[in-house]
Amino acid sequence: MSRGRPVPHFEHVDLPNVQSCFFDDRSHRAYLKIPFAGVRGTETLCVIGQNPSAADEREADKTIHYLEKLIYLKHSQYRQLIVLNLYSQVDTTKTEQAQPLHPKCEEILNRMLGEESNFLVIFGKLSNQGRYCFLDRARQIEPLLRSKCVLKLDLGTQYAPHPGNPKILYNNFNVGLSSYTFADIGASNA
Repeated sequence: MSRGRPVPHFEHVDLPNVQSCFFDDRSHRAYLKIPFAGVRGTETLCVIGQNPSAADEREADKTIHYLEKLIYLKHSQYRQLIVLNLYSQVDTTKTEQAQPLHPKCEEILNRMLGEESNFLVIFGKLSNQGRYCFLDRARQIEPLLRSKCVLKLDLGTQYAPHPGNPKILYNNFNVGLSSYTFADIGASNA
């Protein structure tokens, strides 16, 4: 499991109250809850990526730091972020041979998809990679999100861009949010 270069959480994150949930000696992350400091709105924004880094309550990664800063600066209705993923294996290189989805993480993901209302999808362009069937996983969760507010970073694309997209590169904070419909994965909109 590659840790990568540590990145601090954004300065307006309520660090003492950040929570992470890992399983199997931290090889699978179910979620990372990131509350903001100070007076904020009352809503929670759940971010759904492909699979997690080792980011936790002490350190972020480039993606999480960017999202913390963007949401804090531009969307004051959100009091916290909850970072979720299609797969739970901490494997940013997508080369691990272990099971990519821990059953407890899948259970937690499904529960949060049912309980929460606001989602920001940052899959990027989905394609299957090794043991990761990203398109199939996205199709599995799409029906669970039909009655929810599902957003993407707005670059004018049909897909949901990742913050590492060349038009963002973790430092473009003039990116708005727009509706995401799963049209790029061929999901039904019934």
